[in-house]
Amino acid sequence: MSIKRLIFLAFSLSLLAGCANKSMTRYEELAQPLEKKGIDATIEKMKEDQDDLYGSNSEFLYYFDLGCLNHYKRNFKESAANFAKAEQIYEDLYTKSVTNEAAAIVTNDNTRPYRARPFELLLMYEFQILNYLAMMDLDGAMVEVRRSQIAMNALYQKDQKKVNDNGLLRYLSAMVYELDGSSDDAAIAYINTVKAYKEGKLKVPNEVLEFVTEGLRSADRENDLVALGTPVPGVTPKASAVRQNGQEIIVIGYAGHSPILGELYMSGTFISGGVMNLTYKDGETGRLSTFTLVAPPVAGAGTGESFHIGFSLPEIKKLHNRVDHFEVSLDGSPRIRPEKVMAVDEELKQNMEDEKSSTITRTAVRVILRTIAAQKAKQAMKTDNILLNLLTSIGTDVAQSQIEQADLRVGLFMPHSLHMTRIPVSVGTHKVVVTANGSAGETVELFEFDKLNVAKGQKVFLIIPSIR
Repeated sequence: MSIKRLIFLAFSLSLLAGCANKSMTRYEELAQPLEKKGIDATIEKMKEDQDDLYGSNSEFLYYFDLGCLNHYKRNFKESAANFAKAEQIYEDLYTKSVTNEAAAIVTNDNTRPYRARPFELLLMYEFQILNYLAMMDLDGAMVEVRRSQIAMNALYQKDQKKVNDNGLLRYLSAMVYELDGSSDDAAIAYINTVKAYKEGKLKVPNEVLEFVTEGLRSADRENDLVALGTPVPGVTPKASAVRQNGQEIIVIGYAGHSPILGELYMSGTFISGGVMNLTYKDGETGRLSTFTLVAPPVAGAGTGESFHIGFSLPEIKKLHNRVDHFEVSLDGSPRIRPEKVMAVDEELKQNMEDEKSSTITRTAVRVILRTIAAQKAKQAMKTDNILLNLLTSIGTDVAQSQIEQADLRVGLFMPHSLHMTRIPVSVGTHKVVVTANGSAGETVELFEFDKLNVAKGQKVFLIIPSIR
């Protein structure tokens, strides 16, 4: 092989190896302006550095993150527009042939367009429904409810063994159906609310169960709730008051910052057509852990041929959260504590667990294929010059090892948890004070609404973002 050809190959490999993992720096670049300068500065930074921070393969995340930040700013129209772009990207990618992502077979998962994790998609629909409800656009909210239903059905058809449902999304859907006068659809959504919570990580929140019970009783379907094995509240004073009076103030609190992803290094032995035994250091306990998976046959390797492998995988990296819960006071009344209605950290944890085996297997096979290809490349480039052969071998190994990068992509501005309470009120002007509190009860942030006007039959949504 000529020196020119060798230099060209080395240069090409270095380009691949030098492709930076955008996820490694995205959080560091955006966390500082969010903490020190606020949401507006963060949005400005995202727009200025979109290509560097996100790139074309993470377009969904770009619009998803913008949608979240604008939602927190109560720029509901702008938030809805960005989420709509993210929705379109998701739908386009969902129908896109995987053959268009062949580059991921020889490089890494970051070369594939990001398709959204199931819980991110469902959270997006929750935000969208709330956007339209806050704008008092019932038609827009109904469109998002229907789109979310299609998405959930598609997720279940894709993998029947995994729970891709969400109690809060079902509950918000029931509220929209009730506002629309679709009582039968509302009843079904209420039943699905209980089912989703029972399948998920949270028990049915007490207030949610009260409104579910009231909704099913009014539809003469309380027995459906009993059939689910759920204790039925004897009385539903808050839900009954909302149903009778019509107007209410609904507080949605976003507490803390959801986890991000870091890199977890695994190493071990891969036996083609046999087993894969891997060891890693547990990020939470610091202990070495070992587990075994089935190793599929790899093209180019003989059955039973063994390889020593090492690679990085995504690992949940918890962030310090100053905000744990909220307290709400209406017109000077004693504070009430909104219940947790969604735990994003648990949703991410479950998603990582669901994808663990397939991600490990896909990554290991990719590493083996590149190892075989690298060995063949070394043979093809072998010359009579021993020093040149050594440099070629080292260069090929280094480039091959650096190509593999863990896919650390995840929404950056999701809350750690969502909290909600519904307060029946009279027509008129009200004062609402919301405190965002730490785990010891200390006040982290204060939100005051001195003159909140509530018209007859109106539902006023207060978005309280404290993702600290």
